[in-house]
Amino acid sequence: KQWYQRRVREFFQTFQHYFIQINLSILALEMEHAVIEKANPVALSEEQKVKLNQYKIQSRKGNEVFLRKHPEVSCLVSDFLHEVLLQRPENVVEFAAQHFTQPEIRSRINSQIAEEKKLLRREARREQS
Repeated sequence: KQWYQRRVREFFQTFQHYFIQINLSILALEMEHAVIEKANPVALSEEQKVKLNQYKIQSRKGNEVFLRKHPEVSCLVSDFLHEVLLQRPENVVEFAAQHFTQPEIRSRINSQIAEEKKLLRREARREQS
C-alpha cells in the first residue's frame, strides 16, 4: 500500500506540475497577447491574431471533448477539491496520496458519474418537452 501511495503521490505531483505549466503557458500567451496589443496594436499581424485565436479555440474544444469523453476526470477533481476545502490539510500532496488510494474511491466516483448521467438525461428530456 505504501508503494502505491508513493506512486500516486508522484503521479499527482507530476500531474500538478504539468497542469500548472499548461495553465501558466496559456495565461502567459493570453497576457502577452493583451499586452502586445495594448502597447502596439499592430505588433501581431492579422494573420497571427487569427492563428492565435484559432489555437485557443482548438485547445479549448479539445479539452472539452476530452472531458466529455472522460466524466471521471471532473468527478475526481471535484471530489478531491471538495475534500481539500472541507479538511484543509497542511500537506496537500500527502492528503492527495491518501485520498486517491482509498479503496472506496472507485465506487464513489462511479456513483457520481451515474448521478451526472441521470441529471443530463433529465435535462435532455426537459429540453425536448
